[in-house]
Amino acid sequence: MPIIKDAISDVLGIEPDWNWSEHLQQASFRGVPFGVIRGESVFGRRQAIHEYAYRDQSWIEDMGRSNRRITIKGFLIQDSLVYDAPDVITQRNNLVAACEAGEAGTLVHPTLGEMTVSVTESGLRVSENAESGRVFEFDLVVIESGLKVFAITGSEKTGELTFGQWLKEAAHTTLKTIAMIKGEVRSVTQMMKTLKQTADFWVNMVSSSVDEVTNLSNSLNSVFGSNKYGRYQKGSAGGAVSGATGKRIHQGDADDREIIDKTLNQAIIDRQRLDETLSAVSDAASPEDVIAQIQQVFVILITMDGDTGQKMQILNTLSRFRNLEYQQTEQDKRIAALAEMMLVVLAASALSVVAGQSDPTNSTEAAGYQREFCESLDDAMTITGDLALDDIYLTLLNRREQVVIFFTDKGSERGRLSSYALPSVLPSLNVANRLYQDATRSDELVMEIQPRHPAFMPVRFKALKK
Repeated sequence: MPIIKDAISDVLGIEPDWNWSEHLQQASFRGVPFGVIRGESVFGRRQAIHEYAYRDQSWIEDMGRSNRRITIKGFLIQDSLVYDAPDVITQRNNLVAACEAGEAGTLVHPTLGEMTVSVTESGLRVSENAESGRVFEFDLVVIESGLKVFAITGSEKTGELTFGQWLKEAAHTTLKTIAMIKGEVRSVTQMMKTLKQTADFWVNMVSSSVDEVTNLSNSLNSVFGSNKYGRYQKGSAGGAVSGATGKRIHQGDADDREIIDKTLNQAIIDRQRLDETLSAVSDAASPEDVIAQIQQVFVILITMDGDTGQKMQILNTLSRFRNLEYQQTEQDKRIAALAEMMLVVLAASALSVVAGQSDPTNSTEAAGYQREFCESLDDAMTITGDLALDDIYLTLLNRREQVVIFFTDKGSERGRLSSYALPSVLPSLNVANRLYQDATRSDELVMEIQPRHPAFMPVRFKALKK
């Protein structure tokens, strides 16, 4: 028999003389020791149950691991032989104070070891009676706690709104468009004529829309910050503050002349690249060349220097592109519709990428951006849905969700604002000191409220709660 037990122990990895009681740890919470009578732990997965009409089975959606809930039946005893502690009343008071602390604490569980936990509401119940004397029994209910890692912060950008992700989606859209256009071909000459008509009309629209973004004043609008250069500047040089979130950007002073020269030179270079690429679109001799050059135009529009707001305005205009040329045959109508779909989808998705570079100065601006860009994506989704392009439709839908999340984080969620009423007109410094006990937050108030002058704040307004 000992031989059989040893063989089973070797297979299961169990030491033959292993004693469970020797592996128990001294239980404590926030350093307050106690004895344990019994314990109960709850583990599992979070599941969302989706029930549908006329379906016998439900779809169970996994939502990740559920919270680990630990229940301990323990006791405090005076003159314990197991742990060192003062009198039992002091132990009870220490345990109550540990459970009423406002932060997560360390629980040493006899078998689970160290855990970071939070005490639930009414999580500690202490019982005492004359029969027990110097022993206080208690029930402790805690939930395993972790770090706050799920909130989107200002330094993070949603993955779907990055330039690299846009390149992947643009490549998929353009390749699919080329394949579908070639599938409609009856005459190569007529196909190129229809495609070039649509492309030329679009090129003229780009040329007329892009002039504003490359002029000097608008280019500098997104370079200099509001702290040093005034509240109408939306850049970061010299420092800036957002009225929607209270986020501050601190940057040292820079050489203004150097910034202006560098920005102007880059604006000229970007405009030259754009003009050359637009000419290449008009001169292209094959569908592949036309679509490749169109994609390159969007790359330039996304990466060019200039005011982010103006770039968003250009791409928003391009996302409203509609081909007004009359097409006689069904084949030409189909080719024109596919080209229009590609141009609108590329513009709407590029708009969401540039939107990820924006930093709205107040909640009204953030809410306006969110509403306007969602409308552009909705229009693109309608076009792709009408053409039964489900994969592109789902990609745009996911992008729309990320735009909503991004601008909610940037201040479009009005729930973070509170209404205030002042007894009289006051300067922004006085108002900031009155609301936040911090006069340095006056710039934040000015950016959010947009008064006619910082010395005359309106008596009724909305601003951050704290």
